[in-house]
Amino acid sequence: MTRPARRALLVVLLVLAPLLAAAGAPSVAPAAGAAEADAEPVVLRVDALSPSVATTGSTLRVAGRVANVGRQALRDVEVRLRLSDTRLTSRAQLDSVARGETTTLDGDAVAAQGLADVAPGQTAAFELTRSADELAVLTESGVHVLAVEVLATRGSGFGRVAIQRTLLPWNPADPALKPTGFSWLWPLVSRPTRLADGTFADDSLAAEMTDGGRLQRLVQAGVALSQGAALTWVVDPELVAAAEDMADGYRVRTPDGSVVRGEASEVAGAWLESVRAATASRPVVALPYGDAAVSEVVRADLSGDVPAVLELGVETLHRVLPAAGDLAGTVWPVDGYVSRAALAALVRADTTTVVLDGRAVPLVGDLSFTPSGRADLRTPSGPVRAVLADPGLADLLRFRGPDPLLGAQRFLAETAMITSELPTTGTSRAIVLAPPKRWDPDPVFLDRLVAVGAQAPWMAPVSLRVLAGTDPPAVDRQRLQYPAGQRRRELPGTYLTAVAGMHTSINLLSAVLTDREQLVPELQRSALLLESAWWRGREARANRLARERGHLAETRGLVRIQSANFTFSSRKGTIPLTVANGLEQEVVVDVRLVPQTPRIQIDDIEPRVIGAQTKVQIEVPATAVASGPVVVEATLRTPGGALYGQPEQLRITITQYGTVALYITVAAAAVLFVAAGVRVLRRVLGAGRPTDPTPAEPADAAPTGTGPSIAAEVEQTARPTERAT
Repeated sequence: MTRPARRALLVVLLVLAPLLAAAGAPSVAPAAGAAEADAEPVVLRVDALSPSVATTGSTLRVAGRVANVGRQALRDVEVRLRLSDTRLTSRAQLDSVARGETTTLDGDAVAAQGLADVAPGQTAAFELTRSADELAVLTESGVHVLAVEVLATRGSGFGRVAIQRTLLPWNPADPALKPTGFSWLWPLVSRPTRLADGTFADDSLAAEMTDGGRLQRLVQAGVALSQGAALTWVVDPELVAAAEDMADGYRVRTPDGSVVRGEASEVAGAWLESVRAATASRPVVALPYGDAAVSEVVRADLSGDVPAVLELGVETLHRVLPAAGDLAGTVWPVDGYVSRAALAALVRADTTTVVLDGRAVPLVGDLSFTPSGRADLRTPSGPVRAVLADPGLADLLRFRGPDPLLGAQRFLAETAMITSELPTTGTSRAIVLAPPKRWDPDPVFLDRLVAVGAQAPWMAPVSLRVLAGTDPPAVDRQRLQYPAGQRRRELPGTYLTAVAGMHTSINLLSAVLTDREQLVPELQRSALLLESAWWRGREARANRLARERGHLAETRGLVRIQSANFTFSSRKGTIPLTVANGLEQEVVVDVRLVPQTPRIQIDDIEPRVIGAQTKVQIEVPATAVASGPVVVEATLRTPGGALYGQPEQLRITITQYGTVALYITVAAAAVLFVAAGVRVLRRVLGAGRPTDPTPAEPADAAPTGTGPSIAAEVEQTARPTERAT
């Protein structure tokens, strides 16, 4: 290639390089603000909608705001109110509209309002009204689609820039319509905050019980709803017991571990009085104490705790709410689901009715109507009645959506649709409405629900007791289901194993106490609260478990053997052992000493009573066998013989001979003295004989008068004996 050609090619490449790079490079998304503005340039908000139920003579009124969050001004703005030409025919169709999947039922505009231009960042208010009597499409009772539409001119031309759909029940006076039965469950449940030592882990209950707090709002709304609806209170006995405790003065642990006086005694007392008034002569279901997670408790081989949480729950409720009506034998498991083994355990504990989510006993196939919430279940322990909460309504109470006003409207429309399915069956069909147990509804959502739910013409009250006593509908249902999602949410097995260990430890402490009505109930209560469903999925349960286990270990440790070293200086005697009791009551303990070597024998002793806040020295009989150091394992045991606490190692030094050594020593001493006596006798007898005149003097004989003394001879005679000994 010639030089001019190469230069020409280089120029072409330089020109094309940026274009090729742009074509081959990945596309870059626009800035987040720009993307959001392009995707949703207008925000439409409905602030008011009345009435919730359209009837003859009523006037529709919808008010709200149009906010321009885009970059272009909105011109020629018009807000329209649209109403579907026909009513919806099923709950499935209603759900499709609410999800935005069905957009062909918006109907014609029945009201319109023009607005001034809305600049970027500006908001304009609107209000649309129309008499219901002027709307020809409103004929038969049912649910219609009500939509608010915004049209405006932008750079792309005139057209729809936003739409908000909701649902409007229409219920004219219709003597042929028979309202369906509805039964409300109204839960008062919170988190377990009381500790075994009588303090509160935090002061969260105070905030919930004060004016405007969650629990206070639920009590007020429940009272209002019960004026026209069948409402059954569902109460966690631990909650009302904690309120009673707070009302008498309480102490709270701060994050740094210190304990301070609680400041909400009057608030708790007032809230408790409002609950007593609300539940007086009203049906009340006592939850398993602390809302215990029954399914995992049974799975962890803690089936004995099932009757314990049921009995404690009923006893506590009767004590704190004495005027409340009792629905004995009714249990609402966690989230309305229960394993088959746990259901059998509940039946063995005298449960006759369980409240379940309808999905726990699913229908076989699809139905064109919503059946009554009743089923009969069989367990290895016997039959049990099931009251089934409607799943769709339960989900709407749990997840109301981003707009509380429209969320409440959707819920009310759903109940109206249920009656529209079978408008002439009346209360022979009853639907159960069950919010989540720790329900925290938006005030707007709750107020609208209560206002309409107490007087909706398609809803008739049917009590839970009456519903439980009816026969199940003639529909086919599957066996009891326990979803995998519920299984994954259960409390961990290792955690419950630790709780089981606490039960064992509490039983040991109880066995040595003379008054089991003190101390033990609080410890047992704290262990049962560790089985609460509140701890599902919460890492804080580990800290709570460690705190309660530490308190229990500290309490048990107040009854102990004090370790010491002893010197045993006789063949038979006693070992002075000190047992301390730091509790506020007497205990009965059995002391056992087990030597690790056979140098000492220790007798058994009878169980002893140790006074409150005292130390007692117990004389333990013992017999020495041989001298030397001995390690003795000292243990406390219950009167039944169970080991109480960890063994203490006692070190004993034996300084005297034992029996065998004593016999050998005495025998050696006897031989010594006999030999010495014989030697002395010989010397005495030899001194009395005549002396030979010519004795032969040994060469090595000692000089006369210098022979060994008697004492020396005795010593010489004794030495071989000592060595022999």
